[in-house]
Amino acid sequence: MNLFQRLFRSQQNKNHNIVRLDPVDFKKAISKNSAKLIDVRTKREFATGVIPGAINHDLMQKNDFLKASFHWSKSEPVYLYCQSGMRSMKAARLLSRNGFTKIYDLRGGISGYDL
Repeated sequence: MNLFQRLFRSQQNKNHNIVRLDPVDFKKAISKNSAKLIDVRTKREFATGVIPGAINHDLMQKNDFLKASFHWSKSEPVYLYCQSGMRSMKAARLLSRNGFTKIYDLRGGISGYDL
């Protein structure tokens, strides 16, 4: 196994409980159950438009984000999104490191989502 394969495999193993969904699959998933839907953008961004049912927990306020996550069930699904998919993936990794087991991230963020 070459170095690239080992690094790629290692990255997959670290994030095995994070699933990136395209907008169509994300929309289906959050409509099927009472999902914990978290918008990790700033309050200002949140005010510009939101996926219905989302709660705003700004990842840039990391301590507040972590405090809020202490009240969420680690075994229940958590659906995350941001503007482009970068911050929500960071949030997903943070939740994964803190014991969350079912994390779903909107690939491409809300900018590619049909509200």
